[in-house]
Amino acid sequence: MHIYKKRHKMRVNEDLLKRLKVGDEKAFEDLYWTYSPQVYNFINSLLFDKSLAEDLTQNVFLKIWEKHEQIEPGLGITAYLFTIARHFVFKETEFRLSQHATLHVESIDLSDNSKEEQQHEANSLLEYINHLIENLPPSRREIFRLSRLEQLSNKEIAHKLSISEKTVETQLYRSFQYLRSKLPPDKRWILLFCYLVNQC
Repeated sequence: MHIYKKRHKMRVNEDLLKRLKVGDEKAFEDLYWTYSPQVYNFINSLLFDKSLAEDLTQNVFLKIWEKHEQIEPGLGITAYLFTIARHFVFKETEFRLSQHATLHVESIDLSDNSKEEQQHEANSLLEYINHLIENLPPSRREIFRLSRLEQLSNKEIAHKLSISEKTVETQLYRSFQYLRSKLPPDKRWILLFCYLVNQC
């Protein structure tokens, strides 16, 4: 019964994307009201800014409508939604990092000693993050490494480990929440940036 429901949902989602691809406004409304809460929660879980998360959620769906003719129904709804959402969060993170750098640029000493100190600090931070990753529960650590280091998709990880994609998403979210909780506030944007570009 569970497999039947899953296959039925996949067919419904593919049908929705097919309708959206040809410009069906009702399909777009259905997509928005069904999935906007998930997109909002995903964005807010990364940015911790409800107002900004609302704005970016709107932008995600506007982008989907703008590009609806390019949709490939076979790829699935979540592939589109969360790829676009992740892109918007990435751009917002880039912006915040650039702001942070601008605010501190006058206090930066560009001497060779300062550069060495900054490099040492960056290396120390990376070592600390790797240490935190090693402290994750074994199954969670494996999922995190498959995603971050081997750059497998959630679907590929789920297939490889014989678990659901939802389990993969949940474990990655909990891993990221744990890592962020262990970092000072001024270092969290660096971790988020690494997470989004698959560098951690």
